[in-house]
Amino acid sequence: MNTVGYVVGEVRTDEFTFVTNRKIAPPRLEYIVIEVEDPERQKRVEVLAQVTKLSVSSRLLDTSLSYEEVAHILDRISASQPIIVGTAQVLGYLEGSTVRYPRHATMPGNPVTQAPDDLLKRFFSEDVASGIDIGSLINRDQVSVLLNPNGLRRHTAVIAQTGAGKSYTVGVILEKLLQLGGTVVIFDPNSDYVKMRRDESMRVTPFADRVEIYRMPTHQSGRITDEEIGGSKKFTMKFSALEVDEICTMTGIPETSTNIRKALQTAYDNLRGRDYAPHEFLREVERIANGGGGEGGGDVMPRGPEHKRKGEEPLPGMEDFRKAAYAKANIDVDWEDFGADTEADDETPIVAPARSGENGNQGNGGKGPSLDAIAGAQKALKYVERLARVDIWGHEEVPLQELLRPMNLAVIDLAGVDSWITEFVVDKVFRDIWGEATTNGLPRPVFFVLEEAHNFVPGGQGARSQAAHIIKRIASEGRKFGLFLVLVTQRPYKIHGDTLSQCNSQIIMRLTNPQDQLAIKQSSEGISEGLLADLPGLNVGEAVILGPIVRVPVMVRIGHRLSAQGGNDIDVVKALEDARSQVVIDKRERVMKAERAKQKKTEWVEELDA
Repeated sequence: MNTVGYVVGEVRTDEFTFVTNRKIAPPRLEYIVIEVEDPERQKRVEVLAQVTKLSVSSRLLDTSLSYEEVAHILDRISASQPIIVGTAQVLGYLEGSTVRYPRHATMPGNPVTQAPDDLLKRFFSEDVASGIDIGSLINRDQVSVLLNPNGLRRHTAVIAQTGAGKSYTVGVILEKLLQLGGTVVIFDPNSDYVKMRRDESMRVTPFADRVEIYRMPTHQSGRITDEEIGGSKKFTMKFSALEVDEICTMTGIPETSTNIRKALQTAYDNLRGRDYAPHEFLREVERIANGGGGEGGGDVMPRGPEHKRKGEEPLPGMEDFRKAAYAKANIDVDWEDFGADTEADDETPIVAPARSGENGNQGNGGKGPSLDAIAGAQKALKYVERLARVDIWGHEEVPLQELLRPMNLAVIDLAGVDSWITEFVVDKVFRDIWGEATTNGLPRPVFFVLEEAHNFVPGGQGARSQAAHIIKRIASEGRKFGLFLVLVTQRPYKIHGDTLSQCNSQIIMRLTNPQDQLAIKQSSEGISEGLLADLPGLNVGEAVILGPIVRVPVMVRIGHRLSAQGGNDIDVVKALEDARSQVVIDKRERVMKAERAKQKKTEWVEELDA
């Protein structure tokens, strides 16, 4: 092995300094080896370390000298012999396939040697069952780095600022994981993974038949067509399969809105057992809002004192008038319960229930809905109307068994869909698979990839997302049931802190935002100050990987991806060139059109003269 320096100064078990010279100095991030005496095992072990810092100084050219003094010294001598000192972090030594940390420090004066490739391969490539080839060491292209799939059991976070290559990196991992037999479900808000059936030349990938693309049946045209991705399936959900709580959660109806929930429950009970569409549910809510007498069949009744506007005194005799009106309509009312609606909207009229036997509400013993349900139904209409306008409803439920097939990668394309719908879709799929896992068990592990994770499980005061609760639960309990998360984000400081800290493995790319770096430092036990300082200097496609998916923290250059990337940025230069070309074409067409029109006019005039 080549000697590149000697240990000097104070030595610790986790760090040491060494002196070297310009000809043999290892570059920063290079791997080096020192020998450490292990008295317990009565042998010397080769300990791997990584250069974290290099500094150059000169005894002759001290910082206290002026410019003129330095120039005078350099006139007398050709050069000043520099002193090059390196700092290295101890990574450990191998005992079998396990990395151990030395309990003793090396001695000053011991040689420092360059780590040979075969030792690095033993650390990063060998003895990893079904390893995922993520790329190579930054300074050693010939040394591959394999990720341990068992490390994914403790969840993983892929973190990088926009444009650093995080989606490309995730694609590399997913291709290998799929070919190993993995079942993967991707929530894709930006269409980053919809092209995984094709490569950049539109040739079919080796795993194309194991990739399914699901798209919302919206009227919005995506930026990537079905033809480009090799076709897709419609992702629909069965409205009649929704519980009332799910409808309330999706539309943002709070738990305190008891009357609205009562009205929705009444409509749900009336339609129970039928395969109904949202517009049918809406009609049923309208029927309840009209007192159960059909569309437009209710009689608007005056407000009681308990429904007065804020700061307004009840009108004299209004309660007696109201009772007389109900009596005239031959409606039996329990006046003690009538004032129970504490959430009535000041602008919402109270509608009389239908008479007994006239279009009676079957869910209420034929007596018509309660006044609370009527008041709630009138306010529930705007929520149900909003649901009825959504395009995601169909006659099929979430294709659970398709998503859970072995060796299958399912991409749920959420691009162009409103955020409240994407939150509902993510929440629904997570909950359905969680229910299947906890009730019946899963025959194989399922890996969830959640892009833009900070939007679905946000942190901070007041941050809300419909899917946050189930994601947090899977982060804390999912591994017991074979459910594993891969959270992908460019804003780690916006993710719920406990959820991010559950991701024991992290793949971190270029990151310059101090808030993001602090979030990583607080959530990861394995990242050092040195690695944090390295993050802004990483190039596109380079990453720091730490956690149980690797034996020791490692810096890699991400390898080649077979499939095309859907999330590539627009080539602005080419787009501007195309725009200029189009202007030239349009101008030429206008000139030709004008010449043809002039020619036809001349021929017409000549014909008249003749």
